[in-house]
Amino acid sequence: MPPTQKYTTYPADYRAREVAQIARWIRAGESGSIIGLGGAGKSNFMNFLCQRPEVVEACLPAGAPRLALVLVDLNNLPADDLSTFFRVMLRSLFEAAPRLGELDPALVDEVERLYRKVEEKSDPFLPQSALREVLLQIQSRDLRLVLVFDPFDRFCRTASPQLLDNLRGLRDGFKLTLSYLAGVRADLPHLIKSIETSELYEILDTHRCWLSAMSDSDARWVIGRRETATGQNFSDESRQRLINLTGGYPALLRAAALWLAGQQRTGSVSDPAVWEAALLAQPSIQNRLADIRQGLTGAEEAALFALQSALEIKSGKDRQESLRQIEEKYREPLQGLAAKGLCVTQGEAWQIFSPLFARYVMVMEGVSSGAIWRDPTTQRFYQGDQELAGLAKKDRQLLGFLVDNPQKICTLDEIIQGAWLEDHEAYLGGVSNETVQQAIRQLRKKIELNPAKPRYLVTVRGDGYYFDPDGSPQN
Repeated sequence: MPPTQKYTTYPADYRAREVAQIARWIRAGESGSIIGLGGAGKSNFMNFLCQRPEVVEACLPAGAPRLALVLVDLNNLPADDLSTFFRVMLRSLFEAAPRLGELDPALVDEVERLYRKVEEKSDPFLPQSALREVLLQIQSRDLRLVLVFDPFDRFCRTASPQLLDNLRGLRDGFKLTLSYLAGVRADLPHLIKSIETSELYEILDTHRCWLSAMSDSDARWVIGRRETATGQNFSDESRQRLINLTGGYPALLRAAALWLAGQQRTGSVSDPAVWEAALLAQPSIQNRLADIRQGLTGAEEAALFALQSALEIKSGKDRQESLRQIEEKYREPLQGLAAKGLCVTQGEAWQIFSPLFARYVMVMEGVSSGAIWRDPTTQRFYQGDQELAGLAKKDRQLLGFLVDNPQKICTLDEIIQGAWLEDHEAYLGGVSNETVQQAIRQLRKKIELNPAKPRYLVTVRGDGYYFDPDGSPQN
């Protein structure tokens, strides 16, 4: 089935809450990021927006400009120079001819003419000028263009500041005509190749739409597609049990529905009471649960494990007191988990969104101890609620500099000036790169569960080091 036809089968109210949220951004001429952990359906959702613009337009007031939402696929970007990137955007507009033709057939001809004109040009000025001319054509017709970049986080890890700033400049030059939607798997501050130094960061981080569990109607539609594809029909009770166990999380729900279809086809359907254990034993479910975990910070990992451990305390009084302490200790990570849809509040208590994920949390190996921080009174360093004992003087100097410069790429020279400046003799005699690298290796042994795969103190090749006190997501 061609991609366009595939998305015509989606219900018009698919992800209705998220569509309405994005429509509000577009109405205000704003840009933003669409964030989804592994298996949240981010790419499907962004394709749906591009293939079904009438769904977005239905959320806009009468008389609003017509929309063209154009997907810019960054999965196979040939190179990360300005010329290539501008030509890729032009190619995306050229490939969006069906939608542009609905808005104005003459616009299709103009886009093709300009794209062909610079298709093989390497001077960035030429494709940039062609792209600006396309935007002028769209502007003159009182249309709105939304460029949908996916996956934007992978692109940011290699994109130069110049390229990112050019994107911001292009948007600023056509504020009433052009908006961006950037698809990412982690919140922008946790991108290892930080874009915070770019002016683009401001317009993408101001508006954020998290994709997580689906509504009950969307979840039932997904199950219905699996029933059709497998030729199996589930009872309504079975459908609801699948939704409850998976929390309506897209990838988990699809895998669970396929498992149930296989059970029915072979006549070996388990007692519903043991579905949870049976699903957890499935490699397909295990892989999808692990994929969700990849998007967690170390602090969020620690909060989840502490929360579920407290929820399993049998004594009601002790459980409530433990939950109270956890809410106080992990307030920020819990809020982050709530934004991701992985934690919800039921009454006054926090809960993990899915019984399957809750069980997985309790068997996770190598759980992070939590965020790294310094007590302002004692100047002692902690990871979670455990003091980082055994830190040598140089460990403390280096970690102190990093804690003062979180989520920022620091060059070797900046680290030397910040962490070695007090060692006058060493500084005057010169500090070699190898000395700094050795100190970083030693510090990693104290703060990383796996120093070979660091998540708190990360190497950014060619640029320096990046310290994330929460522990960067691993995806």
